[in-house]
Amino acid sequence: MKIIPEFQLGILNGWIPLLLYFIGLILSIALYSKESRLWLFNNPKDESKRVLVFIRLCGQLAMMAYIVMMIFTPLHFNNPIFIVGAVIYIIGYIFEMSALYFFRITPLSQPVVGGPYRVSRNPQWLGLFLVLLGSAIATRIWLYIGMVIIVGFIYHIQILDEEAACMKKYGESYRTYMKQIPRYIFFL
Repeated sequence: MKIIPEFQLGILNGWIPLLLYFIGLILSIALYSKESRLWLFNNPKDESKRVLVFIRLCGQLAMMAYIVMMIFTPLHFNNPIFIVGAVIYIIGYIFEMSALYFFRITPLSQPVVGGPYRVSRNPQWLGLFLVLLGSAIATRIWLYIGMVIIVGFIYHIQILDEEAACMKKYGESYRTYMKQIPRYIFFL
């Protein structure tokens, strides 16, 4: 494992897992209705909380930097750590794509509670985190792993805002759901 990457142009670089993720995301969202897309990408942030807006912006910039650096970071497929990262990536990818499916088929008038939403209130975020973490581990670069973990904390802020928006939209049914299902997974 290295602390920082050695950048180089190449066909077998970190852009491969990210491209596969974005293709799956785009294909999945292409099947959504306009209303579902608007709710999926609803950003419930409160503009009066300037510190939170700044923190989110920092997270978005960190993710953009991560993506750009991954484009120029070679993957080493013959390393056991790559396999560990690939497995985490695949679990996250499946989790998120199935969450997107259940989000799409659930009427907008009710909270999504099927599929991976039976084990996590936020399977899309959890899936994305695992995709990013898996791809970071696969590169064997500590900087990337650290960036993903920091961005995971920033996602948590977004998740809290989204849960407040769901409480406002769905009321008691979402409150009951929150009592039954953990925010992330297991006891978290």
